[in-house]
Amino acid sequence: MPSYYRFSNLMGWVRTVVVVLLCFPAVAAPERENPSKGPRQTVVVLYSFPLDKPGLRELSTGITEELQKNLPGAIDIYSEYTGLDQFTGPTYEANLLALYNEKYAARKVDLLMVVGPTALEFVITRMFLPDVPVVTCYTADRFVEPARLRRPNLTGALSAKNAPKTIELMISMYPRTRRIHVVLGATEYERNQARMGQVIFSPFAGRVEIDYLNDLTVEQIEAKVKTLPDEDLVLYGSLMQDASGRHFYTNEALTHISNASRRPIFGVLSEDLGDGILGGVLISQELSGKAAAQLGRRILQGETASSIPLAVDTGAAPIFDWRQVKRWGVRESHLPPNTIMKFRRANLWDAYWKEISLGVGVILVETFLVTGLVIQLRRRKLIERELADAEMRYRTVADFTHDWEFWQRPDGGFDYLSPACERVSGHPPESFRSHPELLSDLVIEEDRSAWEKHQTEALTANEPASIEYRIHTRNEEVRWVEQTNNPVRLEEGRSAGTRGSIRDITPRKQSEIDLNRAYLEIRTLKDQLEAENTYYREQIQAVEGSSELVGQSDPIKYLLFRIRQVAPSETTVLIQGETGTGKELVAEAIHSLGPRKDRALVKVNCAALPQGLAESELFGHEKGAFTGAQALRKGRFELADGATLFLDEVGELSQDVQAKLLRVLQDGQFQRVGGTKTLKADVRVVAATNRDLAKEVARGRFREDLWYRLNVFPISVPALRHRKEDIPMLAQFFLDRFCQKLGRKQLEIPRSVIQALHAYAWPGNVRELQNLIEQAVLVSEGPMLRLPDRLVAMQVGPTMTGLLPSLVEVERDHIMKVLEASNWKIEGAQGAADILGLAPSTLRSRMQKLGIERRDG
Repeated sequence: MPSYYRFSNLMGWVRTVVVVLLCFPAVAAPERENPSKGPRQTVVVLYSFPLDKPGLRELSTGITEELQKNLPGAIDIYSEYTGLDQFTGPTYEANLLALYNEKYAARKVDLLMVVGPTALEFVITRMFLPDVPVVTCYTADRFVEPARLRRPNLTGALSAKNAPKTIELMISMYPRTRRIHVVLGATEYERNQARMGQVIFSPFAGRVEIDYLNDLTVEQIEAKVKTLPDEDLVLYGSLMQDASGRHFYTNEALTHISNASRRPIFGVLSEDLGDGILGGVLISQELSGKAAAQLGRRILQGETASSIPLAVDTGAAPIFDWRQVKRWGVRESHLPPNTIMKFRRANLWDAYWKEISLGVGVILVETFLVTGLVIQLRRRKLIERELADAEMRYRTVADFTHDWEFWQRPDGGFDYLSPACERVSGHPPESFRSHPELLSDLVIEEDRSAWEKHQTEALTANEPASIEYRIHTRNEEVRWVEQTNNPVRLEEGRSAGTRGSIRDITPRKQSEIDLNRAYLEIRTLKDQLEAENTYYREQIQAVEGSSELVGQSDPIKYLLFRIRQVAPSETTVLIQGETGTGKELVAEAIHSLGPRKDRALVKVNCAALPQGLAESELFGHEKGAFTGAQALRKGRFELADGATLFLDEVGELSQDVQAKLLRVLQDGQFQRVGGTKTLKADVRVVAATNRDLAKEVARGRFREDLWYRLNVFPISVPALRHRKEDIPMLAQFFLDRFCQKLGRKQLEIPRSVIQALHAYAWPGNVRELQNLIEQAVLVSEGPMLRLPDRLVAMQVGPTMTGLLPSLVEVERDHIMKVLEASNWKIEGAQGAADILGLAPSTLRSRMQKLGIERRDG
């Protein structure tokens, strides 16, 4: 064979070798496992927001990956979503604390990581795991500094204040900017962000105007940004939920807003890049999580949290979207130094640099044929040895991983299964190799269709996909697993199967199920409480609208005056009056005009309480405190915490209960029956009685100290016989009510009926008048109201006139009461003449005529 042909064949073989060597990917050696062993450690991570919110999944990944680096022993990480961004209040927090305490009672927790301000406030105020060191992140320093004073074993990575830097960047790129619109959602967290922004952006006052687009729907925000003038820009903060109540778990809303915007949109999070923002000084949630986890690893390795200073997250950098840069016509030379450019489209060199380099390499190899051939042969042998070592190391790592690792071919067979498959499923790897359909048989029937769909899509997908489902183990135990499939493709695009991993997540799923069950129970209790509050609020009427407080007489005007005096305060009130005068309505009026009107008025009829159960009704009892106490029950004082408690017929309580009532009035503390824990309640007490408690004290039937506690502001409800001028108005009021209630046509009250009502003494007061009018409506025939015979019979007899005081006596008694209430002040504001609606001279004339004089002493 001629030498030319031998040389040509040799050159062709060399080209092939060069192509193979230049195109073969380099294999990075995996990290070696730390051979040292240490104790198993437990970390609990509390999140203020659900992990499916934009950016939170990356933050969680950063925490998890960083915590697992270079620790001597194994680590268990438990993630908990507190729900405090949706549910608030002492009851929810108490139930959540009880749930967590029960869940982690049997575990030794070595580190508590807290993400977000609401979870941090819960940990501090509720003292969750008080002896466990705390690391916080995604929290502003204004929350962390006070928290560290209350819990010294706390440190954390403070959120980088990159938003002002982004504002400065926006102004430098667009010097004509006069107004910046900040987009925020309608959650409480985002409202707080808007309030914080007014402080953080205050240095820009006078340079630009900051406008907040929060508490709006996505459509309203789109309409706003469509018409922005050239002097405006947009800063996107977050949009977890809009004003219509829609939740956004992706950046779909940001994409719509960006497409509609007439001006560029900047941002603060790197996770928002690629969905519509131009760029900014962006902070990575994943880097924030890693910064906090680095502090956590120092604690797990022996340092104390109090010795670690608070770290400021400095992971912010100017990052821009190349596509948005082109959209808005921004010159790259105008961007800040060291700018990171994402999503850049490749030019000719970027797209074909391998091929170009390959051609140059071939030419160089042809030039230095012999030398290049020897070097490449040696390199190939070296790579082959490295590949063999890499495969051995991979199998070693995979064989000892905690998860069930596998390689599955497109036909369903397995090329590799890690020994962990037996720990998860109970079946050894050989069973799956000989019977690949065994994996499908393990999936329970309810989840099989979803699993089969996942398997089919995994072979054609371009990105890893995960699914959670249940399996039957070999011993028929049901377990939850999470399967992740990473598609493997050959250079020509043909599928080579999937590389998969199956993890046992039964403890986590059980915790989620238990937590959802707790949420459902909390929601049910919340709905029940709201229904009860609605019922009570509907019973409350204002003073002017209370039915039995109708009247224009001086006694009723004075009663309303006394109610208006005391209602706005927190003062204890004692209402005295005969049966049927409307003491309960006075209590409702005081409550509805008071500072606690938005809470329920809790009522207790002390006369109706059995003597043995009165204490339990007022203060509650523990489970098993006495026979029949099957469960814990809250008392009326506990239910009225923050509200008003009305103790009707308080004079009927026994001496023992009076003593315990006195303690509550003194310091707000009490104990449930059968309990040892001292509880506190902030309750305003309004009491009522038809007894003369002063006489009851003198007879030893009522405690004197309790009498002084209740009698802070006494109110006397006048008997109907002392305000007979109100009888026509009350009678007409009740007549209208019962005609409507009983379906009767409107009746008229004849003069003779009014005269008969005036002549009666009314020992049952307004309640008796109400009952009489109802009975009269039932017995009346025709258009006129006719009184029942019983009233006529009760008026017969000479003894009735002795029960009726004269008009002069009523007038003198009323003027005396008004003078005493005004401390005998006649003229001026709140004087007796002002209260009675008389001229001072007229009042003095009436006092002289009635013989009213002030007696000192």
